[in-house]
Amino acid sequence: MAATVASRRKRGPDAFLDDPFGFPTDLTPLSKRGRCSPSAVTAADLGLSSPLEFDPVEALRLIFPDADPQILRHYFEASGNVLDAAITAFKDHMANHASSGNRANHATSSEVDVPAVAIPTNGSEWAELIVKEMSSASDLVDAKKRAFRMLEMFEKSTVKVGPIQEHKIVKQMLGSLLHQNGVLKRAFLIQHNRLKDYEEMMQERSQFKQIIEKYQEQIKALEDKNYVLSFHLQQANQHSSISGHQNPDIC
Repeated sequence: MAATVASRRKRGPDAFLDDPFGFPTDLTPLSKRGRCSPSAVTAADLGLSSPLEFDPVEALRLIFPDADPQILRHYFEASGNVLDAAITAFKDHMANHASSGNRANHATSSEVDVPAVAIPTNGSEWAELIVKEMSSASDLVDAKKRAFRMLEMFEKSTVKVGPIQEHKIVKQMLGSLLHQNGVLKRAFLIQHNRLKDYEEMMQERSQFKQIIEKYQEQIKALEDKNYVLSFHLQQANQHSSISGHQNPDIC
C-alpha cells in the first residue's frame, strides 16, 4: 500500500519538485483554463485555502511593460483568449512597426510608414485620404497612428499653404493698389493740365481786357480831338463866309 502511494507520487509533479505536500497531478485543465479564460484561477482549483487571482493582461504587462493595457487586452481577446498566442501576435506587431520607431522619442519616424502622397487641397480630397487610410489600417493601434499622421500632415499643409495664400492675396492687393495709383496719377495730370490751361486762358483774357480798355481810351481821345477839330473847322468856315461877303471898296 505504501509502495503504491509512493509510486503515484513519483508520477506527479512531486517527482520533480520533491514536495512533501500533496499536489494535484491533473494540471492540464487548469493551465488551459488559465490561458483560455480571462477569469481568475481560484485557490479551490489548486487545492489551496486562500484565494489566488490570475489576470492574463497583467501577465502581458509584465512581458510588455511599455504597452497600453487596453491594447494588450485587445490582442488577448483577438487571439482567442490564449496567452501564448497573444504574446506571439503582439511581438509580431512590434516587429512590423519596429522601423517606424517610438513616436514619443522620434518625431519624424511616422514618415517612414506613410507613403509619399500629394497633400490634399480641398475637403473632398481630405475625405478620400481619410477613408483610404482608415480602410488600410490593420488594427485599432494602426488606425490611431494613421489618424495622428494625417493630423500632422494637415498641420504641415496649413503652415505651408497659409503663407503662400497670404502672399498671393497681398500680391493681388498690391497690384490693385498700383493700378489705382496709376489711375490717380493720370487723373491728377489731366486735372493739372486743365487747371494750367484755365489759368493761361484767364491770363490771356486779362490781357485782352487791358488791351480793349486801352483801345477804348484811345478811341475816346480821338473822338474828343475830332470834336475839337470839328468845332474849329466850323468856326473857321463861319469866319471865312463872313469875310467873303464884305464890300470890295473897303480895303
